[in-house]
Amino acid sequence: MTTDTALPTARAARSRYRQIESSVARWRLLTDAAGVLAAEGVRPGALATILAKSLAFLSLEDGLLMTSRDDGLQVCASQGQTLPVGAHLSHAAALQTALQPGPQPPTVRHDVVSALRIGREQLAGLEILVPLCLDGKHRGVLALLSAHPAPPPSADDLTTLQTLATLLAAAMATPRQATPRVAAPDAAAALKLLTPRELEVFALLPSGWTNAAMGEHLGIAAGTVKVHVERILHKLDLHDRTQAAVRAADFGLGA
Repeated sequence: MTTDTALPTARAARSRYRQIESSVARWRLLTDAAGVLAAEGVRPGALATILAKSLAFLSLEDGLLMTSRDDGLQVCASQGQTLPVGAHLSHAAALQTALQPGPQPPTVRHDVVSALRIGREQLAGLEILVPLCLDGKHRGVLALLSAHPAPPPSADDLTTLQTLATLLAAAMATPRQATPRVAAPDAAAALKLLTPRELEVFALLPSGWTNAAMGEHLGIAAGTVKVHVERILHKLDLHDRTQAAVRAADFGLGA
């Protein structure tokens, strides 16, 4: 016989299961993206793969990855009914918020005419713009869109997209190399040991920033950054911060 408390307990279990699924999906997006960047850098194919994974993460169909140029933005990866690769976009008013100086949170808009879509219908039911910013410099924008009305991402999902943006910006700041300095399977396996926040800190180590500077960029305390660095050293079996910075650069992360 079913008791009065059985249904609430079942609902709580289902809710907890969905939360775990969401956490796994966020972790998988970041570790997969970090692995791709470590193996291929910011080559077109790698960026297209990361864009596809980002769209699948939010169950959206249209998206762009754009890199900053002196006179605007250039599309480097595209999926769905959006501007093609190679297209140039001036700093339109719709993107001004995402391109403000300094770190900016993602911009989420509903039912807007988007300059990023092509075809007769440029109305986007949902538009998410995630700035790729590092060291006060804008490296580009990740844009995720839906032609139809769609629920906004959760706060945790937006935080995940910001972490992904840090990884992309750090990789874009790294000079291209003819061949990866670390084998892709080794890099991917190592990066999967880190939490999303540890991945962010790891990507910033080659920049030479202090704990305070990294904390300001990530919105956390300098002491918290120090704890993350110590955990990174332990997980990756590294001796000191300098060795960690070199390893991050070997993985294609950081400047």
